[in-house]
Amino acid sequence: MTDSIDRLTERQKDCLRLVSEGYISKEIGRLLGISPATVDNHVRAALEVLRAPSRAEAARMLRAHETDQALTSQPAPLAEPLPILTVNDAGSSDRSWWSRLVPAPGGARNALSWEDRNFAILRVALAGLIVLVLATLGLSLLLWALR
Repeated sequence: MTDSIDRLTERQKDCLRLVSEGYISKEIGRLLGISPATVDNHVRAALEVLRAPSRAEAARMLRAHETDQALTSQPAPLAEPLPILTVNDAGSSDRSWWSRLVPAPGGARNALSWEDRNFAILRVALAGLIVLVLATLGLSLLLWALR
């Protein structure tokens, strides 16, 4: 990270310092006597040099370098990752009947084939239809009984 920060120009550093203080491009331009478009160009070039995803992250990297403070660590995950289900030798997974009917939440994005994905959607739609029919029948029986 030190190598990339050393490659920044002084003007790029000035812009990032002001970004870290919460100024927007118009205000930075007024303070430095340059146009807001030039400020954006300096910040964009700094983003490329630092390979930072945002101007705030680039400003944070510069501030951490100049103050000799380590970057803050990421917070602990809010939930533990779901366990990976294994398939036993017989070919069936170790899951309950309900989790076989409804696909597990989360997991890798688009990990299922298109046939499995469509089948999972069909199972969830069918389960919803069954619940709707049962709720309608229950409500109609209740109304009939109260008559």
